[in-house]
Amino acid sequence: MDELKDSIEECLPREHPWQRPYYIEAEAQAVKACYNGTATERQQRMILEYLLRACGKDDMSYRPNDPYDTAFAEGKRWVANTLVWMLKLATTRTDPDKIAVRTAGEQK
Repeated sequence: MDELKDSIEECLPREHPWQRPYYIEAEAQAVKACYNGTATERQQRMILEYLLRACGKDDMSYRPNDPYDTAFAEGKRWVANTLVWMLKLATTRTDPDKIAVRTAGEQK
């Protein structure tokens, strides 16, 4: 249970990229709320920020003396970069405001 920290500032990258990332309790609660369909807007943003950190968005991929750790870290970073691309650059066909007002089961 050493992954649980008291503050985001303590959630630094781990030595090995395959180690589970550090997190704070609010992040774990946010993930559970998202899974249950009850996450608030703040929790949704917190989950995305956690995922970007967990995927090593701001971490250097290179691991001296271990090409496998380097490859693993770069794979994680690719996921983070793809999420950022989806947020900022991905083309969509539908106005996001129209998607946001749909309800479950409603047709386009």
